[in-house]
Amino acid sequence: MIRKRCWGALALALFLAASLGTVSGARAQQPVPNLLTNGDLETPYYAQGAPTRTVPQGWGLWIGAGTPDALPNKDSPQVRSGAVAWHLRQNGAVFTAAGYQQVSEIAPGTVLELVAHGWAFACADAATRCAIPTFPYAQSDEAAGTTLRVGLDPTGGLDPLSSAVQWSADAAPYDQWAALRVTATAQAETVTVYLFMTQQTPLALNGIYWDAVSLSETSGEGAASGTASVVATTPSPTAPPPTATPTPTPTLTPTPLAPLPAALAAETGTLCVTAFHDENLNAARDPDEAALPDLRLLVTGTDRVITLISAEDSDPLCTEFAPGWYEIAAMPPDGFGLTGSGTALIQVFAGREVAAAFGAAPGYVATPLPASEAPTVEAGAPDPGLVAPSLDAAGDSADDDSALLDQLYEYSGLLVLAAAVLIGGGGALVLLALRREA
Repeated sequence: MIRKRCWGALALALFLAASLGTVSGARAQQPVPNLLTNGDLETPYYAQGAPTRTVPQGWGLWIGAGTPDALPNKDSPQVRSGAVAWHLRQNGAVFTAAGYQQVSEIAPGTVLELVAHGWAFACADAATRCAIPTFPYAQSDEAAGTTLRVGLDPTGGLDPLSSAVQWSADAAPYDQWAALRVTATAQAETVTVYLFMTQQTPLALNGIYWDAVSLSETSGEGAASGTASVVATTPSPTAPPPTATPTPTPTLTPTPLAPLPAALAAETGTLCVTAFHDENLNAARDPDEAALPDLRLLVTGTDRVITLISAEDSDPLCTEFAPGWYEIAAMPPDGFGLTGSGTALIQVFAGREVAAAFGAAPGYVATPLPASEAPTVEAGAPDPGLVAPSLDAAGDSADDDSALLDQLYEYSGLLVLAAAVLIGGGGALVLLALRREA
């Protein structure tokens, strides 16, 4: 009897141990919550600044250079998770941009890990689109100098150029998905994540894709601000067969943050003004039209007014200005007339060059506006538009009234007869009613 009880107790203990192990394993397999809103960058998308510049729900877009389009993409293989990926592109030009999202209700001191997947594509041949018959069905031209990185601002700021942002290593994942990672310790209750992209050389086709972005809490052990890793994750059309051979876990090595492009580090922009002999008077500079010296330019900004003078050896005339709006007024040299507008309103951007042009021709005088054809009025004379009706018009009105009275007089007999009939008929009806009552 005692032996049976011992075996029963042992079986119960083994059952409890197995149950605890199962619960513990289930807890260990639970996914880590993603702190981002719409981390898979799914629809709906909302326009931001332009109909073809859209952002997924929960996200914003910062533009540092260029005017890229941003749209949802559903074409494989440039979709890693869900139904769409976020596609940013500007063909024939370079652009710099960063998707961002602020995440609140973070406890300061929490160690966070940001992981995002990016794909780059660049092609110099718009006709063939660099197509190839095998996966991934296009082969990029790496001369574009595309750069992707992800960042975490532990202070919750909204400036991707801030020194507070902790960045991953740079990546150029042409025609493949790459996972970009960075960890940082929250310093405030709000943090900001960035998906940053830029390139150095414009090609006919330029674009990048973002998908499968996550922000999660991670263990504080061994985590340090600014650590990063890039792991290529190119999908294959067919899954490889499983293998029992264990693979060693790669050792992640911190990579120093690469410097930002010069265009983003600049604090001023360049304004270049061209003055030219407009020989054909079309207000546009043609290839054979020479520079025009001694044209004065008055450049007016919010806190700066300067005067520039064009010269043949400085064509165009370029000057550095702080970002902002500037009005340019052109004054041609003696004996010349401007063939187009004499003013221009220009916006200067940091790290970028903007241009304006003014043409002039010797002896040119702008065509005057046609003279007004309104009738002239002598002094003391009444305005033709305010003259009262003539007396003839009043006489005509009186004649009309007289004609109406004549018509009433002519038909007065008929009117009296009609009245008599009505009265007589009414009296007969009354008498008939009285007789019936009697």
